[in-house]
Amino acid sequence: MVIRLVLLIFLLVPTARQSLAQDRDFRRQRTQLAVVNVGLSGLVGGLGSAINKPKGDRFWKAFGRGFYRGAIGGLAHHTGMSMTHLIAKHETLALAWPARLVNSFGASIVQNAAEGRTFFERLHFNLYITRLDYYPGDRRLTAKLFTSSIYGMAVVGRGAQLNIRKSLASGIFVWESNNNFSNAIADSFATGQVSSIGMRLDIPEDSYYDIFAHEAAHILQYDRKVGGNALLRHPSERLMERSRFYQGLSRFVYFDLNGPLFWVAYRMVGDEHSCNYFEQEAENYSNRVAYRCINK
Repeated sequence: MVIRLVLLIFLLVPTARQSLAQDRDFRRQRTQLAVVNVGLSGLVGGLGSAINKPKGDRFWKAFGRGFYRGAIGGLAHHTGMSMTHLIAKHETLALAWPARLVNSFGASIVQNAAEGRTFFERLHFNLYITRLDYYPGDRRLTAKLFTSSIYGMAVVGRGAQLNIRKSLASGIFVWESNNNFSNAIADSFATGQVSSIGMRLDIPEDSYYDIFAHEAAHILQYDRKVGGNALLRHPSERLMERSRFYQGLSRFVYFDLNGPLFWVAYRMVGDEHSCNYFEQEAENYSNRVAYRCINK
């Protein structure tokens, strides 16, 4: 009996040590990701606020005002990304809704800060191909075509079939195919693009929700790039004054930079075989593990 107990302890100790090391790596990486989320959101809010500041307002005053507001939005981003893990934990696609709502709340704060607006002047949510904007002060809701979502559908929906039930359950277009999903960045059995997730039909059931949660985290990453749209505010307003056509079109179409900004940022930080930052972030938040580089 004693010998068996000693052998059992001998076998379990390396596993326990490995588990502790993985947990330590996960927490260290999570802390780094949280700092980046808060810091970069603050920077986007600060720079945007300085660019869009009222005449006569000092640069650093506008920057400081936008920075602290953007940082608060970044904290909401961090929380929303963390909530994608609930999809895998409870094996429920519907839990993508609360994660996206919290993330959109943070994105709204960051965009408001970057555009020189008040905290909650405008709250937005990207639903399928629609950009929904709610103005609490006026109790007004608008809906426009979310242009980047068309790109996502074109990439993921090619040769795939839309699963309506899963799309309604998750609030994200879910496309299914027997083949890999190809795009300019990667060729894989699952992908998340703007407002669409592609999943191969032969993904094992025991890993389906882990993979879906990871791709849902990528959808939140797209939403997070909305702060860059602050760069379009003044050019868009000037164009509206000069063009009635653009003015009318803007009533129905939201011209965004979410997709292009994410695509450029993703390529700048390397591909999946080079410890891509966005892959690290998605895996850490959705599956609560430290991302391991494929080539190490």
